[in-house]
Amino acid sequence: MGFLQRNSFPLVGAGVLVVASVSFALTRGAQEDVLAEQEQQIVELDDRRAELVAEQEDRGRLVADDVVGTNVHRLAEDEELIEEVLGTALTWESHAEYESARTTMTNVHGVPEDSAFMTEFLPSAPTNVERGGEEHSLIDLLGLDSRVNSFQTDLISIQGTEYAYLVVVDVRTTSDDGQASSLSTATVLLTTDGDGGVADLEGYATTSRVRSSGPD
Repeated sequence: MGFLQRNSFPLVGAGVLVVASVSFALTRGAQEDVLAEQEQQIVELDDRRAELVAEQEDRGRLVADDVVGTNVHRLAEDEELIEEVLGTALTWESHAEYESARTTMTNVHGVPEDSAFMTEFLPSAPTNVERGGEEHSLIDLLGLDSRVNSFQTDLISIQGTEYAYLVVVDVRTTSDDGQASSLSTATVLLTTDGDGGVADLEGYATTSRVRSSGPD
């Protein structure tokens, strides 16, 4: 039974960490037909994403009248907060940094530890326990590094002092040995309060595109 099958980490609907892990597992051992199938899935996902972007643009026009009177200074501050939150959650180079990011999300940004964001999108990183009791973290075992490649923010609603944003994030994940690289897309729904903080946060991940791979 493989490493990913032996632990209780939620493979279905987990988050960027799982997406990246599965991608690298495929990269190191998959055959050409499997990669071809993955590429087809990526094309379908890209088409679906284009549809979602088009729908969001339509919705953006519907709320345009509400946004016109928005405080420009507030928008700029929210953009900085969003960048900080994304950088914290999605930028790490080791198991220790990943767990530190989770702590910052709960202690600094006030995201509840039992929230869907923390339990599904940014869950505790899995470890493999050997018979002798020695633990090996998945992130360190695969040598995963993650960083925000780019993101696009759209203001979708205003309710009192709370501004809700839809954020599409491209996350670059690489292996320490340079054998593999992938680009995954996450969708984040983030609501800011009037005091420069996070009022609500949700995250959803898609599959990732393998950019390069080492020998099988």
